[in-house]
Amino acid sequence: MSGLFRIALLTLAALLSAPVLAQEDRPLIITDSRADRGMLAPYLHTRNGIAYLYMTYVFDSLVSQDRQGRPAPGLAASWTISADGLTADLQMDGRASWHDGRPVTARDAAFTFAYMARHPYPFVTLKNVAGAEALSDRHLRITLKSRDAGLVSGLLTALPILPEHVYAAEDAPERFTAPEAATGSGPYRLASYDKAQGRYMLEAVPDHYAGAPKFTRLMIVTMAPDAAIRALRGGEVDVISDLPVERAAGVEAQGLHVVRARSGHVTKIAFNHQGMFGARTLRQALAQALDRLAILDITAPNGAGALAETGYFQQGSPWREDRTDPVWPHDPAIAATLFEAQGFARNGTGRWQRDGAPVTLRLISDESQARVAQVVADQLEGFGFGVELRLMERTALQAVPPGGDYDLLIASVSTTGDPGDIASRVTGDAWSADRYAGDGRIAAALEAARQAATPEKRLAHLRAFQRLYAEELPSLMLIDPVMASAHGGRIALEFMPDGARIGIPTAIDKSAFLPE
Repeated sequence: MSGLFRIALLTLAALLSAPVLAQEDRPLIITDSRADRGMLAPYLHTRNGIAYLYMTYVFDSLVSQDRQGRPAPGLAASWTISADGLTADLQMDGRASWHDGRPVTARDAAFTFAYMARHPYPFVTLKNVAGAEALSDRHLRITLKSRDAGLVSGLLTALPILPEHVYAAEDAPERFTAPEAATGSGPYRLASYDKAQGRYMLEAVPDHYAGAPKFTRLMIVTMAPDAAIRALRGGEVDVISDLPVERAAGVEAQGLHVVRARSGHVTKIAFNHQGMFGARTLRQALAQALDRLAILDITAPNGAGALAETGYFQQGSPWREDRTDPVWPHDPAIAATLFEAQGFARNGTGRWQRDGAPVTLRLISDESQARVAQVVADQLEGFGFGVELRLMERTALQAVPPGGDYDLLIASVSTTGDPGDIASRVTGDAWSADRYAGDGRIAAALEAARQAATPEKRLAHLRAFQRLYAEELPSLMLIDPVMASAHGGRIALEFMPDGARIGIPTAIDKSAFLPE
């Protein structure tokens, strides 16, 4: 038994020292294979989806989600949107209170919009918000610069509301580390946080406006998968939040419960559209030169992933049209014909040339995608291209500009959550974005979806985008990884169809801890 596992179990034993605690009074203990996620306050948690998710246990938003991921009342009990889509009137739930006992009011919400405009929070964008005004303690009015069809399921769901009386005097929220920084309105309050151990204890708010949480305490502990599986089997923990999917069958064979889902966080090949792959024909040629099924089998065997859909939205997404997108099957002959039509030719050794010079493709990625990158490089070399593969530090990869020193970039991208953010992922300049402009049709379809007057019109525009994406290939989607969680039966878990909150692929959204 490793020292770390022994320490973890001794700590748990001290907490659970049973017969003192009845089963219903035991904390629900959740394991996380990663270390510290930061303090559970909006500006202090680490910048990843799971850390954001833990923060939502403590901080509520104006709009929440039900177990199926649909918008549900949060701090706002109800809302209406004007006919022109530019004004949202929200009625606050008068039962909501901060963890220090003060009431949550519309003024707190209006303050949050103004505060986050001055101090940007990376998980939301307020660029389309013209203003937020408290018309009374219960009435919040939000005005937009242009219609946003995803306002409710996007921004209002993602934005954590801050207590004005705590944050108003803080000019540097990222350095505000006092315990008061975690004063939220969520169903759990942060009771203790051990940064060194990556451990959190949360206590239920019994009079929470959405109902008393099912568990009086939650405990999140850092534990490696092997140790977590042993602890779950022995009843020392209740949930493994991030079970390696290749271990799922073995865990089920031990009589434990496992839930799985495709993550929608797809591994893709992004093209440098300012180089040779600015030509759609060459993107389509490269797609058929590669064997995506072989890449899947080698890098995500035994059900660890599924072949990604080429039309951006993945299987299970409520935004995806139930149609067969072009799959661009492995066909070296067609790929060669397409390359030849663009001025490429093979020399006597089968190596591709253009204008008489050998072609070497510059492929970049980081260590997290090293295996996929190597398989892609091997396939491209087998097809006749020279390949220069560079595995970079993440910070260096993030600094590579559009049109930089690369032809192909392998990255992971989220395709889940409200589609209002898709434009930044497709046409934006971020390192993991597609950085695609094309002929403007994709951008136009996304803008039409954003400003659609009805859900039906929005869905129609998104499906047009799906068809265009599969044809234009701003990026080539490769693998949709499968996620898994395990539990011992104290709680029923399931993955939301389009991810939780901001599209996080997880089975431990806070809705699982609240009354139905």
